[in-house]
Amino acid sequence: MITTGNWADALEPIAHKSFAVGYKEVPAERDMLFDVRKSNKDTETYLEMGDVGLMDEFTGSVDYDDVAQGYKMTITAKEYAKGIKIQKKLARTDQLNVVKGFSKLLGLAGRRRIANDVVFGYNNAFNTSITTNDTLQLCSAAHTSNQGGPSQSNRGTAAFNAVSLEANRLSMIKFLTNRGNVFDVEPDLIVHPPDLDEAVYEVIKSNGKVDTANNNRNFHVGKYKSLSLKRLTDTNNWFLIDSELLKEFAIWNEIDPMEFKQAEDFDGLVAKYLAYMFYGFGFSDWRFVFGAEVS
Repeated sequence: MITTGNWADALEPIAHKSFAVGYKEVPAERDMLFDVRKSNKDTETYLEMGDVGLMDEFTGSVDYDDVAQGYKMTITAKEYAKGIKIQKKLARTDQLNVVKGFSKLLGLAGRRRIANDVVFGYNNAFNTSITTNDTLQLCSAAHTSNQGGPSQSNRGTAAFNAVSLEANRLSMIKFLTNRGNVFDVEPDLIVHPPDLDEAVYEVIKSNGKVDTANNNRNFHVGKYKSLSLKRLTDTNNWFLIDSELLKEFAIWNEIDPMEFKQAEDFDGLVAKYLAYMFYGFGFSDWRFVFGAEVS
């Protein structure tokens, strides 16, 4: 006797292929803006290292310094899932196009979720929807220290241009450690929305000084890379980043990458498809970035 109990198995290759078409691959921006780490824990804890003073001259005895723990923060992973159920009658009468379409949408949903989370920290850099190790927003005018260091700011308000770029660069290279020593920051990346594409390009690519009749050389040419992110929701905000420090402080803990599953409901003659992933992300320090919240 020919039965329909295994009909979903026949649809599985179609669904998997269409899902892959929708998902394609992990958005490239994730690996550019985060240090992606494998994890097996839903909560990972990160400690800020205490700083040491300058090395003293050796005059016969070693000067031993104390190193105390700084701030502690955790990154908690979340599970994400989206499913569809397809009735056999619908799949058969629609000549399987419904299977292709719905499973592709699952892939798109997963990719968009990751892409939105990649920029979540920048879209919320000036509020407490996401915080860094001192429990303040990623870009704050008053970052604190529990090791005796001064209060510091990595937040500005100036619109992007050559003058504000240099002002923010100078602010960054003067960042101090949690004990007040120079932190050694070298910004080399500008992250911005597409609305600033032209302005950023002119500032960092022009050989001559921008928007003047002077024949002076452009100080900024060749110093920066730029990254335009279409999911940045504010059209004026922009960020100056040390891309080397970013890879130390911007953390993406991947427990389970995107996976696609299939199951059958024999009684209801329904095929079930599920897309699933499990990850967490956050910032263990703020000193890699200077953000401009432009009104």
